[in-house]
Amino acid sequence: MQIYFAGAESQSHLEVLRDCGVERVAVSVSNLARHTRDYATWASSGRLSGLDWLIYADSPSVPVAPLLELLSGSSSEPEAVVGPLDWATETWLNDSDIMFLPIWDGHDASSLRHFVELYDGTVLPDAVVDNQLAVRQARAAMGRMSTLGGLTGRSKGIDKFDLLVSSAWWAAQKHGETQVWVGNRMVRLNSDDKHLKRKRYIEQIEELGADVSAVLMDDPKETAKLAILSWMAMERFLSTGHALEHVPVVPAAASTPPIVVTSGAATTGGVSVNAPVTVANGPSPLRHKTPSLLPIMEADTITVKDDAGNEVEQLTTINSVAGSVRQCSTCALGPACPSYQPGNSCAYNIPVVVRTKDQRQAVLRTLVEIQTQRILMGSFAEQVNGQPDKEVGREMDRLFTMVEKWKTIEEQTTKINIGVSASGPDADGSLGMISRLFGSEAGQNARTLDVPVLSDTLIEDADMVVEDQPEP
Repeated sequence: MQIYFAGAESQSHLEVLRDCGVERVAVSVSNLARHTRDYATWASSGRLSGLDWLIYADSPSVPVAPLLELLSGSSSEPEAVVGPLDWATETWLNDSDIMFLPIWDGHDASSLRHFVELYDGTVLPDAVVDNQLAVRQARAAMGRMSTLGGLTGRSKGIDKFDLLVSSAWWAAQKHGETQVWVGNRMVRLNSDDKHLKRKRYIEQIEELGADVSAVLMDDPKETAKLAILSWMAMERFLSTGHALEHVPVVPAAASTPPIVVTSGAATTGGVSVNAPVTVANGPSPLRHKTPSLLPIMEADTITVKDDAGNEVEQLTTINSVAGSVRQCSTCALGPACPSYQPGNSCAYNIPVVVRTKDQRQAVLRTLVEIQTQRILMGSFAEQVNGQPDKEVGREMDRLFTMVEKWKTIEEQTTKINIGVSASGPDADGSLGMISRLFGSEAGQNARTLDVPVLSDTLIEDADMVVEDQPEP
């Protein structure tokens, strides 16, 4: 990581930074307007000589004209320019060799690919640096040669960035804060409790090279120096590899091992992944010539035989695997996951196999149990909150539907429904069909009434009906 200390547009701040041995500084276009109106003359004064510097915008509405004027009068080019995208698209910066890093607001993730393809990376403003999901999305989009930067005064979560424009050291002067690097973390004491707690870190303050007595006496210059020295110590700590290593370094002559899929694996799911923890370098020109199976599945071969036992053909099928290619650095569950380790692959797998009725039964039972747990937890939340939740009732209805479908799937009853119909003058032909299906007597039985009736009885019944008719 490289830290650029903000505030170099102020001469007093710049002197403090130089006295502390700072080598990288940052200039804000917006703040520079408070110190000069002649940007070209300011840049040509040589005040930044011997320093690596970058210039940045702290909002998307900063105009580009002051930047161009400053660059035209500067005796040395900046290490980078950080600003809105139109700073590059509407000026000569788009075709220059100066590193340009557009600012991403954390909203449209599709623009990240555009930034990486056309520019050297992207930078997140202070409002986005604290958004863990946005940081993971940006980190995942960065290629091996891309730079992820941040504009912030925070000290937490900054190990995910390659470049940092930090204004945190200002707080030591502006708000009376005390900042101390204690070997593996940055301790920040606010103005209310610093007098009680600073004595705990006397050894660390002395190791950093600050005057302990001056810091305890609340000397503003010495506390600012302590903050700068602390940030420089943290930068060295992160640069030596003790912090998160985002992308493993691969020698130029070596090639990145491909994703290997092994058939027939058990608990590992048959997946062995040897790939960078972030986005790959880019598509290989041979990837369409030598396609491979997706790492979330494995291939299996089935031999088909005829009735005589002779092999007829071999068919290739696919199976799901228990392993996963999910990675902690890009996983949405990272902030809450108990096994979250930046840069690591997922610590969990899902060994689901449905090949037999018993395995199917186990899957259905598991789903019903999970749904029941959700309902019970929802009912508990109702009691804790003291008010009903209509979603709990809906989940109960869903459980009954799941159980009913489960019962239908597992039902063993065998049913046969046969229907015979005929129409037209040959309707009696359907009886021939009955005879063919159920025997020669079935058709004849279909013609026979349930109880035989004598003809004399039918004639008598007809005469009675006629006599009962009223006379006209």
